[in-house]
Amino acid sequence: MADIFISHATDDKPLVEKFVSFLKEAIGVPAKSIFCSSIGGHDVPLTVDFNDYMKEKIQKPKLVITFMTPRYTESWFCMMELGAAWSKSLHTLPIVVPPTQFDVVTRTLGLKQAWSIENHEKLIDLRQLIHGLGIQLEHRTEQDWEKKKTAWKSDLKTQLKKLKPASNVGAAEYEALKKSLEEVENERDNLDQLYQEAQAEIAAVSALKDKEDLKQHKKSKAGADPEMEFDAVMADVNDSKPPRLSQPFFLNMIMDRYGKASRIRNNTMDDEEDVNAAIKYNVIDTDVPHDFLWNSKRLKKVAAALKAVEEFMDDPANSDFIDELEELGKVTDYTDQEFWEDNL
Repeated sequence: MADIFISHATDDKPLVEKFVSFLKEAIGVPAKSIFCSSIGGHDVPLTVDFNDYMKEKIQKPKLVITFMTPRYTESWFCMMELGAAWSKSLHTLPIVVPPTQFDVVTRTLGLKQAWSIENHEKLIDLRQLIHGLGIQLEHRTEQDWEKKKTAWKSDLKTQLKKLKPASNVGAAEYEALKKSLEEVENERDNLDQLYQEAQAEIAAVSALKDKEDLKQHKKSKAGADPEMEFDAVMADVNDSKPPRLSQPFFLNMIMDRYGKASRIRNNTMDDEEDVNAAIKYNVIDTDVPHDFLWNSKRLKKVAAALKAVEEFMDDPANSDFIDELEELGKVTDYTDQEFWEDNL
């Protein structure tokens, strides 16, 4: 009668075959002491009744090793072997093979201590366990042990990658997958809706004739969305900026509308470039103190864009949006230069 009975799923044969080789070559377990139904030399002899032979071999082995894999736990025959080991109180070592969890052992064998096959530190415990069974082992040197142990670690990574997954799905996993699928389908529907809206928007924009039509379209799209409308009116201010002027000069121009502009100087190269450009484009008067020409065509455009911002900020309908900005620490007073620095 074999001393070690290895209970496993047929689909896990490649992994179990490596393990049996490890028992023989690293620890010195004789071939005759191992029963493993799917491996030649350790299996059921020809002409023998399979079921009777299996019953005989699991009667009184010194150790039952169970490979707890996804395929093992869904096999009725494997569960019968496991039940026999439990009912006979046989010395059993459950080997937990990922992705199987340790709770599978608890549900089938109670509080039996198991070994995670990826925990290589427990290999020495395995050797000590087998040495303590009273089996007549073949001699193996420490060099043999270390060499085979290193090979086992390397082979295990390959075998785990090839391990066949469960062919059935548990109820809990099914419900989780079903929920995930529903979420993916909802996301797909949402993305499809966004795609359709984007296509319609592209078609609408393509049909516009000029830049002014585009602005009006943006404002109409903003509708009751204060954030979109705010972005639209601020974009109009940016678009109204006269050419060749620096951002600081433009901000100073805006502050002139509120009586807070700094005096225009012409004592640095940057100032000179801004002043010369502003004069050329009828933004400021040619004479000192270079007053801004708010009645010029260019600045009327700026004034109109600024007025739209003022009306938006003063509209009670936008008070909630403005409160949200203030809660974020944003300046909402359009007579404060920081308001324009933050938003232009």
